[in-house]
This record gives sequence, C-alpha cells and structure tokens, in this order.
Amino acid sequence: MVILRSKQIHSELEAIGTSERREKNAGYLKTSSLNFIGVELPIIHRIVKTNIEGMQIEEMPDLMAELWKTETFETRLAAIDVLKEYAKNGSVDKALEIADNWIDDADTWAITDPLSSPTIGSLILRDPKVEDVLKSWRTSDNFWRRRCSFLPYLHLAHKTQYKPKYADKILEAVTPHISDKEFFVGKAAGWVLRELSKRELNIVREYFETHSHKMTKLVIREGSKKL
Repeated sequence: MVILRSKQIHSELEAIGTSERREKNAGYLKTSSLNFIGVELPIIHRIVKTNIEGMQIEEMPDLMAELWKTETFETRLAAIDVLKEYAKNGSVDKALEIADNWIDDADTWAITDPLSSPTIGSLILRDPKVEDVLKSWRTSDNFWRRRCSFLPYLHLAHKTQYKPKYADKILEAVTPHISDKEFFVGKAAGWVLRELSKRELNIVREYFETHSHKMTKLVIREGSKKL
C-alpha cells in the first residue's frame, strides 16, 4: 500500500509538471543536483494531502522513505510534507532521526527550509530534548546542517506560535552563527532575527546594540530591516 501511494504521488506530479516550470526551478535552485519535474508548491501540497488522507500515522515513515528515494526535487518536497504531518503526532525520536538523515542529502535551501520550519520547529514544541540535538549541529562542517541548527526556531518566532518566553531560546540558537561567513547561514540568521523583531522590537534592537560588532554585514542587513 505504501509503495502504491508513493507511485501515485509521483505519477500525479509527473502528469502536472511542465517544462517551463522545470527550467525555472532548475535555474533558481542552482546549488541542487536533484532532477526537477516542474510543479508548483501549492500543487505538491494538494497532491500529498489528498493521498495521505486517512493514512495511519505509523505508515507514514515508510511512505516518506519511498518518496525520498526518488531523487527529484518535487518528490522530496512531498516527503517533507508527509514528515510535517507525522511530526505533529508521530514519534518525536523517529521524526528527528528522519530529518537528521535527510539533511545529509540536502544541497539547497529549498529542502532545508521546509524541513526546519515548521517541521523540526514543531518537534521543539513537543519535546525539549530536540533542542539538545540541534545544539550538536551548530559546529558541523556541513553548512546546511548549521543552517538547520537554528532555522527551526523561525517556527517559534512566527505570530501563530510565538510566546514571550521563546525570545531567549531563539536568540541563543542564532548567536553562534551571526559571524558565520557562509552566505546561506548568514542569510538565515538574519531572517530569524528579522522575524523575531516583528514580535519583540526592543529586544532585538538591544541584541543588535550588544552583538553587532560580531555580525557579518549580511546578518546586519537582513536582520535589521524591521528595526
């Protein structure tokens, strides 16, 4: 049944994919070695939602694995969509293990970002031990993993999730990366700070006053846009 679901999702994606969209995605996501089918995100979300309706939660990891094995950008996004659902009520340990393994395969922000927020971000809210795992990623040689060590906290900074007690968590997670010269890490660090500033303007302004001497120009530019 799981293999059939995976094949159905993949075949529906291929039926809708266009060469124009495929070329656009390939040109935009130049760091990725994945193949592209050429399907827009809302359509991917709709196809996945339809195909996992009524599915037992314990079946989802096998479906994710089947989708991930198909090395196309859209099927991997479909796998992440399934993981998003699984992360809400499935095993926290299993969900984090899957995400951890997938980061090793990631070569574009378009994979790491939905994997981080809301997926891993929702796990933080379910089990505090997830934060210990994220801390262990901070010094990774893989800059995509460093990005994933703090980008899940973007989920906590969003208006729908935010609570004042999260501010310290978010800043503590970002701080080790504000001087990281890797573009994709600095860009994300600024993004998280900018989102937090929408909730806590004064706290983020004070943070910049204290830490700006350590920040790269990219982090300052991206993080201070709302100040």
